[in-house]
Amino acid sequence: MLHHRQSRSLSFLAHNSMDLKDVQQNWNRFGAVDPFWAVLAWPGMKGNQWDSEAFFATGRDEITSVMDYVNSLPVSLSHGTALDFGCGVGRLTEALADHFDSVHGVDISDSMIELARQLSQHGDRCQYHLNVRDDLSLFEEDTFDFIYSNITLQHMPPRFSRRYILEFMRILKPGGVAMFQIPDHPRHPLQRLLQPIKPTAFWRRYQKLRYGERPAMNMYGIPKKDVQRLISTHGEQLLAIQPDGNADTDWVSYRYTILKTTRES
Repeated sequence: MLHHRQSRSLSFLAHNSMDLKDVQQNWNRFGAVDPFWAVLAWPGMKGNQWDSEAFFATGRDEITSVMDYVNSLPVSLSHGTALDFGCGVGRLTEALADHFDSVHGVDISDSMIELARQLSQHGDRCQYHLNVRDDLSLFEEDTFDFIYSNITLQHMPPRFSRRYILEFMRILKPGGVAMFQIPDHPRHPLQRLLQPIKPTAFWRRYQKLRYGERPAMNMYGIPKKDVQRLISTHGEQLLAIQPDGNADTDWVSYRYTILKTTRES
């Protein structure tokens, strides 16, 4: 009887799950009211307190550190085309343009994409794309030399983040490198119990009652062993797994670096 009730409960959640439109609407609200803080929620910066130059300087610092790390790896990275997944207003996209010939930024929020285009300093070298699908079919296979995603996958239900990780491997060129961050699990036991409920329409209704039209910053994760399984099933080389401090401090998080293996035609 207990098993039957659990199955019925899980079935209910599956059929009432949050879709990408919910995610998009939430981040469109962030983009409209406090876009810089929504991208980089540092203490003291909420309420449009970010200075534009200081905000974009954090992106340049981050990408400089990332590229130094990639250059330390036993790979020969081409600097042709890069992808910033979850680009927001272009904090990291613009910084990647200092290291690659062309950079594409992708985001689910049209308000964020519109602002990124307005703020861009690199002309056609930085292209911004709105994507409201649970795939990256706007790009062909073997398109990018480098893919980077930080503090983005953590804000979407796992059924979507798993799809996007697989898509990273599809659109990465052979010999290319993908680096992405995603939490593993919440540190607090209560938050762990809440995780199956959060990617549901029920949770969205609760948040609407609590916050009204204000956006809410939801957090999700995928266990490290599941991410490793995704990568190994696809046949790519996992270069490194590093503890990551970019997520909410209430979460255990990791950064993954992948090399797409060269395949014979």
